[in-house]
Amino acid sequence: MRIGIDAKWFFTGPVSSRVVLQNLLPELFRLFPEHEWIIFLDKKDRQLTFPIHSPRIEIHYVWADINMLSNLFLLSGKLKSLKVEVMVYQTFPSWRRAVPALSFIHDVLYHQFPEFFTWKEKLYFFPLSWLSRHRSDRLIATTEYVSSELLKYNYASRKSLIDIVPLAVNQSYQPQRNHDPARLSALREKYQLPDKFLLFVGRLNVRKNIENLLKALPLLHDRKISLVIVGQADWKTPDLDNILCNQDIRNRTHLAGAMSDEELILTYSLASIFCYPSFAEGFGLPPLEAMASGIPVIVSDTTALPEVCGNAAVFIHPHQPDSIAEAINELLENESLYADKKNQGLQRARQFTWEKSAEALMQSILNTVALQR
Repeated sequence: MRIGIDAKWFFTGPVSSRVVLQNLLPELFRLFPEHEWIIFLDKKDRQLTFPIHSPRIEIHYVWADINMLSNLFLLSGKLKSLKVEVMVYQTFPSWRRAVPALSFIHDVLYHQFPEFFTWKEKLYFFPLSWLSRHRSDRLIATTEYVSSELLKYNYASRKSLIDIVPLAVNQSYQPQRNHDPARLSALREKYQLPDKFLLFVGRLNVRKNIENLLKALPLLHDRKISLVIVGQADWKTPDLDNILCNQDIRNRTHLAGAMSDEELILTYSLASIFCYPSFAEGFGLPPLEAMASGIPVIVSDTTALPEVCGNAAVFIHPHQPDSIAEAINELLENESLYADKKNQGLQRARQFTWEKSAEALMQSILNTVALQR
């Protein structure tokens, strides 16, 4: 079977989508070598070398400045000539149903939480419900939470048309003891990381709730522990400058900016606690990466986070800085709880593998083809 994959974000797309494609595609190629894979990449990345070589992998480049327009009007024109038998799109399907199609939709949070999105984002996603319902044969969600939201907002006519393909953790995420001490030391020096710190990783927008995490710092019993924030500003950004006017908060906050994948893996392993007080997530991959790195995790008790983290995390109320501070204090002061959450996190992260994700995606592809017979 000739299977098309929209992989335009493989090299330079949104971080979460890039992580998914870079980990999922190698597993698909390895597990299902009997198929032919037609991979669509951004033409701006033509100078970059696709890392996997096989006579059964074809690479094609397309305009991808605006993903919606590229999918709606460009990709479909290539599918017939390339003899693609089924197509996997990222978010938006094609306007023309040239071949059986799946849409991989990571979340539809802009419906339930419009306050966290700009008017441009909401306008951009406005046609997705109709297109998903009328131009996709099946939908892929990463969690049961997203699946229920797709039904709630009429993206699919029935639950049987939605498949779950969970995300996973790359095996490079390991506890500190498994990393080279020299590399850890060099990273700590480069970013001036404190000996003991809390860690947040993610896009710096209002939905991630960094403001309440910062407000929790003065409420901590340990006056020396700092917060390291890794990530870049993204769309609707919070007013961090106003909060950082508080000298106590500013002196204990390290804005590290963006890191390479290798640097991020090392940073996770150096942290004392990972804090992810996001208001809403369709999946929430950073907490799993932190668990795999052997550090306890604090997350919000909302949306998909309880489903993903299970009993391995400590849950907080994201709107309450004192709830965040209480969870941090409890972990820092209760050695037994700290050890339990560390071990539970390692066990939980092992349940999410890219091999399982690839198998689930392949089953969804087969389900789509079966619908046409």
